[in-house]
Amino acid sequence: MYQKIIKESNENKIFQYLFKSKEKFVVSDIASSLNMSFPTVKRVVDILLKKNILLEKNKTGDGVGRKARVYELNADFCYSVGITITHNSFRFILINGYCEIKKEKSYTYTLNNLNIIDFLNSSIDNFFSGLTKQERNTLIGIGIATKGIVNKEKNFVEFSNTSSFPLKSLEIITEKYGIPVLIENESNLAVIAESVLGAGQKLNHFVALTLSDSISCSTFQKEQHESFSFKAGRIHHMNINPDGNLCECGAQGCLGTYISDKALITEFNKFFPEIRSFDEIFTPEYLNTHFGKLIIENYIKHIAVGIKNLLFFSNPEKLIITGKICKYEDIIKPGLLENIYTPNHIFYRGKETIAFSDFKDDTAILGAAVFPIVDSLF
Repeated sequence: MYQKIIKESNENKIFQYLFKSKEKFVVSDIASSLNMSFPTVKRVVDILLKKNILLEKNKTGDGVGRKARVYELNADFCYSVGITITHNSFRFILINGYCEIKKEKSYTYTLNNLNIIDFLNSSIDNFFSGLTKQERNTLIGIGIATKGIVNKEKNFVEFSNTSSFPLKSLEIITEKYGIPVLIENESNLAVIAESVLGAGQKLNHFVALTLSDSISCSTFQKEQHESFSFKAGRIHHMNINPDGNLCECGAQGCLGTYISDKALITEFNKFFPEIRSFDEIFTPEYLNTHFGKLIIENYIKHIAVGIKNLLFFSNPEKLIITGKICKYEDIIKPGLLENIYTPNHIFYRGKETIAFSDFKDDTAILGAAVFPIVDSLF
């Protein structure tokens, strides 16, 4: 479990407010919103100006009297790198202080005779070579999202069902670049993205369900004094049918064999062997066929089974779905809600509980990039 104790200083409170709102402001706005005195806010604003976290803009006001000074967050006060690891690629993004993606690049590899850390190291070297001097000098850290588990007690990171590497091996990168390197399960980082930037900003308790080649979820819990914690659960192998599809783990009926990206491609390949990518499935050529419709209906039914189990288990304020499937929300959501909220359902909350991430399939990598900022500045 990751637990963040929010710093209680006025400087941190004001920074967190501005980082999330990213709007121009005058001192009286912040004093009112955070119930602080004008002199206190002004003192903190001056500190943040000296640190180049804030910029002073034009003065505002009517008439000839004294006008209020307008400030805004400096989009370039820091940069952060997010990385996602899959079984055959790394994807990199660079974000600024506004959490805007400024640069991105992907690197592919094969696991045969490959040291994953060596390749990650060389990929970081290559990506960093494309950064400007300002970006490099204000880089606050690297966040890495992995589909597998991160076990700090036993010192290993799983990046596929059959491959892992020692967690301590990332210290080489930290020492080389002099910045923190943080790694977490992709669903935990989806929670970070949603809690800081997305649909979870005002929630105390929500779940992120990540649908990719593996299925995971993470529960976010806001606690006293605005501190928070999150913990990933590996539900790929949740059994929903003991006589069902054979899973690579050796069991039958694992949830991931029905609703993972890989599982959906496999089902479509039975009738359309030429399909090679997840996005091809959702083209009219395949989606509007008789078999295409049947496969999608079955896919939705099994997602609904998994979600109903999660709703019964944790009763979250909201369950946010993340992953590539979010690009096709208009196709999936109506049938999904119909399968979850049957006329005689007994859930405490209604259909508004289910949401698809606005970040589409960028949720985890955005969370990875935001993670160093949250970890060091919140």
